[in-house]
Amino acid sequence: MVEEQYNDDELHAPEWMNKEFFEKILRETDNDDSIKVQEVQMKPGSAKGDHYGSIMFRAIINYECKNSKNQEKSLIVKTMPFVDGPKKEMLQGMNIFDIEIKMYNEIIPKFQKILKDSGDNTELGGKCLYAATEPQEILIFEDLTKKNYKTVTNWGGSWEVGKKAVEKLAKWHAMSFKMVNDGDDSLQKFNKNGFTDDKIKEVPMFVNGFSDFVKMLKTKPEFEKYAPKFEKLSTEDPISKTQVLFNAFINGDKANLFVLNHGDFHIKNLMFTEKDDGKVDEVLLVDFQLCIWGPAVIDLIYMLYMMMDGESRINRRNEIIHYYFETFTETLKKLKFSGEYPKLTNLYKDFITYKDFELLMLTTMLPFITAIQEDPTLDIGQVMHGNDDIRKSFYENENYLTYVRQILPILLYTGFLD
Repeated sequence: MVEEQYNDDELHAPEWMNKEFFEKILRETDNDDSIKVQEVQMKPGSAKGDHYGSIMFRAIINYECKNSKNQEKSLIVKTMPFVDGPKKEMLQGMNIFDIEIKMYNEIIPKFQKILKDSGDNTELGGKCLYAATEPQEILIFEDLTKKNYKTVTNWGGSWEVGKKAVEKLAKWHAMSFKMVNDGDDSLQKFNKNGFTDDKIKEVPMFVNGFSDFVKMLKTKPEFEKYAPKFEKLSTEDPISKTQVLFNAFINGDKANLFVLNHGDFHIKNLMFTEKDDGKVDEVLLVDFQLCIWGPAVIDLIYMLYMMMDGESRINRRNEIIHYYFETFTETLKKLKFSGEYPKLTNLYKDFITYKDFELLMLTTMLPFITAIQEDPTLDIGQVMHGNDDIRKSFYENENYLTYVRQILPILLYTGFLD
């Protein structure tokens, strides 16, 4: 069925998303009081499994104005969950829309100006046309598909897309680093996100994932020597240990590279265009709900597990980190940053200091991402909050086990399991 391709909560738009609502929006965004909306078609804004922290619709609006009787515009409408359930409960009070609105209204325009003034015309993300927190929390964006942008069709990762995205991320990080080190502390106010909220400790996928991983290790003789190490780690409250990374700034930690992190830097939070030969042309970042001032390894670890494929994660890890750091440094030079430049060796120290986040990604998120590559119709909400049997089955996925066989010796030899 067609409905199976979309999230259940995006199949039916709320009643207030009507002709009158969009007429008001278009008159405001187009600065034209003559606009009269004739028809609105509401459709799901993304495919099932593409995102979780919001509800998205695509509004196709037919309207007339003083200059034309037949106009059409496609908009992406993003709002908070309005159907009662675990998703709505978890996201309430996290202020994710406040963060994203500030990103689009204040930070991204400031970043774009900084880049442009340095001679860099890089576009960081799409345009937000309208934002409000009352009476509903809502963001309205241009529909980038109308500019030939598209999302990666699965969670399998792409080296070509990922490298382009990391380049953009490095520029984003560099601008934030320069701003704060030049005395602008406004970015440091973004110091909370979903990982700092203790609601994460109520999500079964995170609460049980580490122990499920240990149980899997114990059933397989080939992993016998690793099981005791992960068993010990699982008794040390891995979620709280991960939160140390996200609370690093608030706690006064001395991480080596603090930046404004995207916070949810995964493959589905990108859109890209292609050249005539099929190669990636341009990449834009989307979804800035979890931005947080903290160690740069927040985005880099997340990227390795949520954007890169297994082969790249194993064999190109150092290459992509070096490419990120090289672009970061080059951007600082173009911005004429005169302070002390970070060192790559110190960035690697942060990977070790905050290794608990990488272990959590390996044992909780990666099994799910591997499974959804094979079955894109998996319900993210059900996996995060519900069906234990489905979640446990992810740890027997042969593709996941193949990666585990490769990564465990590396983690052992580099001290990640100490």
